[in-house]
Amino acid sequence: MTDEQLLLMYQKYKRRRIIVLILIISIIIISISIYFVISNTSSKIKGEVDNPVNHEIIKDQIAPKIKLSVNNIEVMKGGDIDYLKYIESVIDDTEGDLLDKISYVEIDTSLVGEQNIIYSVSDSSGNTAQEILKVNILETKNPVDEHPNSPSLPKVEEPKYEESKPSNPDSTNNSVPSNKTEVPSSNETPEILPKEKIVKYFLFSDGYTMANVSEVCATELRKTNRTGMCSPIQDQDGIYLGMKLEVE
Repeated sequence: MTDEQLLLMYQKYKRRRIIVLILIISIIIISISIYFVISNTSSKIKGEVDNPVNHEIIKDQIAPKIKLSVNNIEVMKGGDIDYLKYIESVIDDTEGDLLDKISYVEIDTSLVGEQNIIYSVSDSSGNTAQEILKVNILETKNPVDEHPNSPSLPKVEEPKYEESKPSNPDSTNNSVPSNKTEVPSSNETPEILPKEKIVKYFLFSDGYTMANVSEVCATELRKTNRTGMCSPIQDQDGIYLGMKLEVE
């Protein structure tokens, strides 16, 4: 082989070696890059598994607290009620004072018996709290004499009438029979049958709401013209389900 042929073979070999070296270096660089990418991804996934709380938004699940100054009151029939008077405080652990957000349903004080005022409040997260104030509505007392020492009027006795008798004893046989009918004694009173007890339920599942359930129950009680009571219904977790009407 001549020198020129040897030189050409050497140049070809040199070019191939350079290409091979470039390929090897490229493969090494790509492999190192893939290794670092996989390592970083694995570290992130492991951190998320080990510390899942760090990637979750903590939601407020604590309901506000309603504190009443009393648990029950007495009101005369037809009297007025200052509903906010009996609320001592309404506090939420994150939002503070929520007194301006409290709601309630007014009761009908014209109905004698026990009724309930249900106070409720919700925070921005939708947590709801409720408290009940029992109200005993009393019958209005009869007016009494304001001047017990004033002189009383003399009692007027009713005149007594004696039955007239015939002067001639023989005329008794010829007397006309009286048309007088016998009146039953006032001591004999007719038998009064007991009234049947009425129990009705007004549930939120039937379409009633906190805004109207008390009024509906009170209206139904008023229709009976009898003494009764509207009381709230709760489940085992303390959540209100509606109202219950009991009429004696």
